[in-house]
Amino acid sequence: MAYDKNGRAYLKRAFNTQVCEQLNAWLGGYQSILKRMTPGNFNWFLHTMLFYHTKYVLHKQEMKKSDEDEEENLGLDEEAQDDEDN
Repeated sequence: MAYDKNGRAYLKRAFNTQVCEQLNAWLGGYQSILKRMTPGNFNWFLHTMLFYHTKYVLHKQEMKKSDEDEEENLGLDEEAQDDEDN
């Protein structure tokens, strides 16, 4: 949220330049393929690659979160086991 000169709030887009740099570096690996494409093929290829890459990143994040949840649950189970033993 940002404010104009009159103090009114408005929504402002955040732009993550580090992510853009990483994306450009990743796409650089496909440069030899992309520079030979027609604009239509280029757009299709780029959107398709970004779609699959996004799915891959989201899947990795979900796996990482589930692994962290399992580790937390293991710690709670061990505490419950210790309480039963005493």
